[in-house]
Amino acid sequence: MQESSVVVDSNQCLAISNTLLLMEFREGFTRRPFLNHPLKKETRLAMLFYAVAVCHQTRSLKSAKSNLFGWDYIEKVFLNLARRKSALISPSSLELDDEHQIAKALGSAFADDGNALNTTLDRIEERVGLMKDLSRFLNHVSGGSFTHLIEKTEGLLYNNGSGFYELLEKAEAFGDPLRKKSSFLLKLLIDSGLFRIRDAENYIPIMDYHMQRVLLRLGCIRINDLELLEAIRKRSPLHTDQPVRKACIEAVNEISRYSGIEVWKMNDIFWSLGRSCCNDTMLCLDAHCSKEPCTFQTIVLIPEHKNCSFESVCSGYGREETRLLWEPIVETHYY
Repeated sequence: MQESSVVVDSNQCLAISNTLLLMEFREGFTRRPFLNHPLKKETRLAMLFYAVAVCHQTRSLKSAKSNLFGWDYIEKVFLNLARRKSALISPSSLELDDEHQIAKALGSAFADDGNALNTTLDRIEERVGLMKDLSRFLNHVSGGSFTHLIEKTEGLLYNNGSGFYELLEKAEAFGDPLRKKSSFLLKLLIDSGLFRIRDAENYIPIMDYHMQRVLLRLGCIRINDLELLEAIRKRSPLHTDQPVRKACIEAVNEISRYSGIEVWKMNDIFWSLGRSCCNDTMLCLDAHCSKEPCTFQTIVLIPEHKNCSFESVCSGYGREETRLLWEPIVETHYY
């Protein structure tokens, strides 16, 4: 598969960016407890690092009791773990403790009744492996201190081998060559006031499955390979997602340049749109969102939400063949 089979539609990116300029973010979104709790710095960093490390393929993760799904549920659980000073965010404990013991504790943390057998967190062994590997990495690179790890980067993403991206890629959880988890972690650190990027031009946009689906349906990405296009519409498993993800990253960079909105804020817009308004349930088609409250509306300040904010410029609005587009289906822990 040639990467030229997937291309960016710059005119559509410009149209989307003009729509973004009419939007306003809700100030409270980055002031939520997960990002602003008065915990010690090292505890806050540990909470963020481990939460992001296990955040991938969370379609089935939910709390019926709290009406939370995916990342929102992860935030709640890891904030509780941080408040309790749990061993699940302690590098020394995670490196030494038995994997079965950690898996049981993690499953219990993600169960409404505290019973690990009733957890909605899947792929637990895989996630525990990522947490243990991150702990080993941290103990080796910075003496078990997230604060020292951050300090080593000197605020740079690339810094002769000691930049944020360069250091984190040595931990399996952050090994994605397109840096999804690393970039997501960076955004959280920025929003928490715990990191300031000195080489922001090197930041790689966060690219997960919600983002890819939205950018495809909006028309920011065009797929010229008919076989790939059909596989995405049918949600058939693919060997690689690289051509689509790379094009999506390029598209987000273009939208950020055209709109003047920081590139890491693009995730707040398109991730929330894909999570609530443009999923299996589509606001433009079903007249309601898949999440209540709608994630997009909790982030973007809009007076009402009867129609999708992008209807006037969306390539998928009124076009079934475009609405059928999905994200590439691949087996990965990158996102």
